Amino acid sequence: MKSKRISLKIAAMVGTVELITMTAFFLIINHSLTKVLENKAMSDMNIIARDRAQIVESYIIGCCDFLTGYSRSPIIREGFTKKNDPIARRKVHEVTLAYAAGHTDTEGLYIAEWDTFVLEHTNPASINITFRDKENAKILEETIKSKGQAFCTGIVRAPVSQKMVIPVYAPVFDEAGKELGFAGGAFFTDALEKKLAPLSDNTIGYSLINANTNEYIFNEDSQLVGQKCTDQHLLDTIHGFLSQDKKNKTLSYRSEESVISCYFMADKNWVFIVKDSNENVFGIVRSVRTILAAICILITLIMLLFFGFSVEITMRPIRDINTQIEKFKARDYSYSDILNKYLARDDEFGTIANAVKELHGVLENQYQLFFELLEAQTVGTLVTNLEDNNIILVNKMALKLWGIPPEKKATLTMDDIKNRFDEEETEKIANVRSLSKISNEEIVYETSVMHDDGKKIHLLSHAKCAHLSNGEQVIIFSFIDISAQKKLEKNLVVLSETDSLTQICNRRSGEYKVKKAVIEGKYGMFCLFDANKFKYVNDTFGHTAGDKVLIEIAKCMKKTFRTTDILIRLGGDEFVVFAPEIKNQSTGKLILERFMKNIEKIDIPELHEHKISISLGAVIIDNNETFEQMYTKADSLMYDCKKQGGNAFKFYNA
Repeated sequence: MKSKRISLKIAAMVGTVELITMTAFFLIINHSLTKVLENKAMSDMNIIARDRAQIVESYIIGCCDFLTGYSRSPIIREGFTKKNDPIARRKVHEVTLAYAAGHTDTEGLYIAEWDTFVLEHTNPASINITFRDKENAKILEETIKSKGQAFCTGIVRAPVSQKMVIPVYAPVFDEAGKELGFAGGAFFTDALEKKLAPLSDNTIGYSLINANTNEYIFNEDSQLVGQKCTDQHLLDTIHGFLSQDKKNKTLSYRSEESVISCYFMADKNWVFIVKDSNENVFGIVRSVRTILAAICILITLIMLLFFGFSVEITMRPIRDINTQIEKFKARDYSYSDILNKYLARDDEFGTIANAVKELHGVLENQYQLFFELLEAQTVGTLVTNLEDNNIILVNKMALKLWGIPPEKKATLTMDDIKNRFDEEETEKIANVRSLSKISNEEIVYETSVMHDDGKKIHLLSHAKCAHLSNGEQVIIFSFIDISAQKKLEKNLVVLSETDSLTQICNRRSGEYKVKKAVIEGKYGMFCLFDANKFKYVNDTFGHTAGDKVLIEIAKCMKKTFRTTDILIRLGGDEFVVFAPEIKNQSTGKLILERFMKNIEKIDIPELHEHKISISLGAVIIDNNETFEQMYTKADSLMYDCKKQGGNAFKFYNA
């Protein structure tokens, strides 16, 4: 309905504006919110990296404090001042073992002189050896003295256990504060990894890289510990940051798959790295975006429903008025009382309602007059839509000509009409419709329709395309019954082609049919024969008896030959039979023998004892010959039979 279409258009326009507005709102809010949430997620990653790096630093500080306590023990001091006293050395050994036992992560604990000569060690095999050359020992001495307290030199792989350890050194002072030597210890990183493990989950990975050597100090994959980092992008980022004059200790960046946050432990030149997938880090962003989109969609739907309902209420008068107009279009001119409630309105709806009511009266009168004129016609009339072939108008005379009961008019369809025509006639009507689309000329054609009682009606039909003022194109058909005329024409054709005495083809029509068959390639057997002593019959028994002879011969021809064979009386007692598709003499001989027997059975009382016989010449035609050529060949054979006494047939042999 048009009112529905208008409502939909208004709703579509408003919906489009609302959709654009809500989309812009969503994009703006989503952009701002996404930026805030992404910054927050990156900040959280920085905090995670910083907190875990501080755990590492705290653990190292704890190791340094532990070694400081060991180095400041008076008994340890005696290890240097009384290094030759066995009792003192035994006490130092006991204290060293006791200290080592108090820290479960210690790989080794020892004291050594500046030349790195070991005085005491938790491993007896390492006592009284020098573990560095003179030059490296001097560098270590200067470093320990400059630090003046316990410090860590890094994390390295222990040469004996091949585990990652934290080497820590601390000076040992005498009572006057002079450096006597140094204490050293190596602490396994296993305990540090255990402290970090509870803070990790299945998605966040961590590692600790020595920026000097690019080697992994820690890694969630233990196989990589001590190996060089192969992530060149990560290394370039780290070294690029280290080369800058920086204030911050953290750096975060995104790759295609991950978010990486680095915390720089500047005093040791280590980099603590945490890594998580984009999916986990920014999952909250997608969740918030989804919720925001759902809210925007919900608001849009609510507004559309509200506005759609408002438009529907407002457009209800148009829908009612349009319903009445649609009834007019469907040729239903009954008036609906639903418009009465709008007649008193002083707005546009009231004006339209009153105009429709006045239009109803005019249309009803015009339709009544047109309907009466249409039904009064003695010519069948049908009007169909050119595009969809739907019926627009049909009168009772058309129904009568088609043999359709009048009560079916209300539900009549083109299929009902087509069922009255055979396939050939239906195709003819379809061609007429196709021609009407490209021509404005009137088309005249003949067709036939079959009634339920088996009666066939011949119709003369006229068809013409017409363009209506509303832009539609229709075809107007008219039908006149010409069955009587067609019957008369058929009778005239039969009379002109049939021998009046024998009721088979006369010479003119028979000769034409034979020639036509041969031209079409329908070759076969050509027979020419006449009645023996026919003149004697006429002279002796009279022409009436002679006519009976000819009639009986024609009956034998019909009895012997097929209905598709051409039977001809050339004139007098001379006959021709053309039997297509009899291609050989053996078949022809069987048929002619049966024909001769049928001739012998002819019994005409007026002839008394005289028997009818014929002389016949037959030719098998296998190429395109003229009627005269066939006749000449058969005629010579027929006279040969007569010379031999008649009552016989012969075949032509080339």
